[in-house]
Amino acid sequence: MSTSQSPQPGIPLAVPTEEALAPVPAWGVLSAAAAPVVLAAGYLYAASLTPGFQPVSQPLSDLGAANAGTRWLMAVTLMLVGVSYIVTALGLRPADTAGRWLLGGAGVMMFWVALIPNNVVGKWTLRHILGSAFVFGLLALWPAMSGHLGPRVPWPLRRRVGVIISIVAFVLIELTLWGIILRADTDGAREVLLYAVTALWPLVVVVWTKVRGAGWAYPAVQRRV
Repeated sequence: MSTSQSPQPGIPLAVPTEEALAPVPAWGVLSAAAAPVVLAAGYLYAASLTPGFQPVSQPLSDLGAANAGTRWLMAVTLMLVGVSYIVTALGLRPADTAGRWLLGGAGVMMFWVALIPNNVVGKWTLRHILGSAFVFGLLALWPAMSGHLGPRVPWPLRRRVGVIISIVAFVLIELTLWGIILRADTDGAREVLLYAVTALWPLVVVVWTKVRGAGWAYPAVQRRV
């Protein structure tokens, strides 16, 4: 006669202390790479079509202003970047779900920035500023919310690394906003740096996890019956 006892309610089951990281699909890597490439290509091409454009002093938003000749070129560029963020969020399976939702949300909000531009080159509108604030706020927050705790988590997905990246992104946002308020002559350089950091970090996370992810794991959550 068996003497085994069924587990009592509320007592954790004996489960593995770690779970292997879910793999990143190839299309997730392609989408993460597409964001910075499309952004850089669209920006440089639009700048080349705009005589007198000053990349250091003029923000990227001037190229997408309603009265700019490159308005729709930049709109399409930003929407493609948004799609890349959404697809990357779907493929970034090793990251925490909250961080993936924030990254995908930033991709959706990128359509706002693309379709509601500044009305005139050189002047900011409140609707465009609000859209940009939402986008960059989500892009700055997602690294901190995508990480895991544990000694065997890949370094881009470690909680404290994500927090550091988020702090850096928020500092860049503050510098960009203050440049707009103070009408500084380096608005373009600051905005491009902000776009670059926020577009490249998903690629870093995806590539590192894809290439070096084998053998990594994060602590499993105990289940209760």
